[in-house]
Amino acid sequence: MWEQYRKFILKTCLDPYQPSGTLSYWRDYLFVSALVFVLPLCTIAVIPGLYLSYKSAFWALMLFDGLAFFGLMLIAIVPGIPLPVRKWIFIGITYLAGIFLIYFLGNFGPGLLYLLSVSIFMLLVLPDKYAFLSFALNLASCVFFGWMIYQTDLQQNYFSSTVDLQSWIAISANLIFLSAMFSILIPKLFKGLRESLEEQKSLEKALTRQKEKLKESLADTEVKNKELEHFTYVASHDLQEPLRMVTGFLQLLEQKYTHLLDQKGKTYIKFAVDGAHRMRRLILDLLAYSRIEKTGNEHETVDFNQLLAEIKLTFEPEIKKLKAEVTGDSLPVVRGPSSFYFLLLQNLIGNALKYTKPGVPPQIHLGVEDCQREWQFHLKDNGIGIDPAYFEKIFVLFQRLHHREAYEGTGIGLAIVKKIVTNLGGSIWVASNPGDGTVFYFTLPKNDSPEEGQPLLRT
Repeated sequence: MWEQYRKFILKTCLDPYQPSGTLSYWRDYLFVSALVFVLPLCTIAVIPGLYLSYKSAFWALMLFDGLAFFGLMLIAIVPGIPLPVRKWIFIGITYLAGIFLIYFLGNFGPGLLYLLSVSIFMLLVLPDKYAFLSFALNLASCVFFGWMIYQTDLQQNYFSSTVDLQSWIAISANLIFLSAMFSILIPKLFKGLRESLEEQKSLEKALTRQKEKLKESLADTEVKNKELEHFTYVASHDLQEPLRMVTGFLQLLEQKYTHLLDQKGKTYIKFAVDGAHRMRRLILDLLAYSRIEKTGNEHETVDFNQLLAEIKLTFEPEIKKLKAEVTGDSLPVVRGPSSFYFLLLQNLIGNALKYTKPGVPPQIHLGVEDCQREWQFHLKDNGIGIDPAYFEKIFVLFQRLHHREAYEGTGIGLAIVKKIVTNLGGSIWVASNPGDGTVFYFTLPKNDSPEEGQPLLRT
């Protein structure tokens, strides 16, 4: 029943207003909520007031109490009255109640409390431009009653017979002081609230705009991903097929017409075949680079010890030829896309086998450190080293530090490594000096292992 009554008052008084975050809406809502509670609770004061007014023969006060209660009911339940009008009627009734109570009961009654309360209520439910109106009304009321006391020809009224001028000045001065303080401080509070609400709405609008831009960016990214997939298809089929044809026909030309070709012709054919092979390797590396994105295999279980063994098998001919030694610590078992991890180690170890010192067997070691929330790997070799001036350049696509005649390659391997580590949420850096070998450091975030909920470290 209470909920139905509350909804009825809210609908009657606030129906034209839609909920919003503005300060004016919350002022209106506070006023209507006050009406909801005032109607039932004011009977606590009205019923004893009517009874005492009747016993004391205060007929005017008794009439006012009845009219005031009736007026509060009208502004609460009658539809169609503009909300500002309801507010002013409510404030007027409360002010008159305070004045009547002061007049009939003097400074011992609740009249002064009513005047102070309604001045605070005005500051809460009315716009800031009316901030000093409550102070002015209280000041005028106090001056009016002081004047009544001062006039000797009015000494027979109820009020002046119970209060002397000095007492009234002392009492009313406190009311005026408090009214002035509230008229200054409460608007400052509401000003701060209004600015906070406006800032919040501004941030919400900015956030909405950013969300829209993000949606547009995601849509653009999706389009570009589709274009990249199309490029991958074209590169893997349409571009490689002509290269295979060129290579095949050149080799057939060399085989069938070798007796007709001089040494220079054979050299030209060899250069052309090598160029086609290099182009094919470049295309394959570009394909590998373009495919390094988030996959659906982030929860694969990958044993780095087993992965290192597979890499060693992949490079077995080079390792035997160079008499290289590839070793590793006891490496962890992690979750992630195994193809990425394989490509990562393949490029790093392949790089270490490529850039070796002449006549010096390569020594390559993969180590790891447990750094709480991540694994820090390091791949150390005893190769030719890197000048610190080129530490950033080596991770850039197509950047090479040596001529192709000295060291083969496409200039994409370390760019692939960096992109893989970055996509997995890690970082990579290098420490080296020319002639002193190289150490590549890279970190990988720890992910939950399937057995214990923590990454495993083989022992």
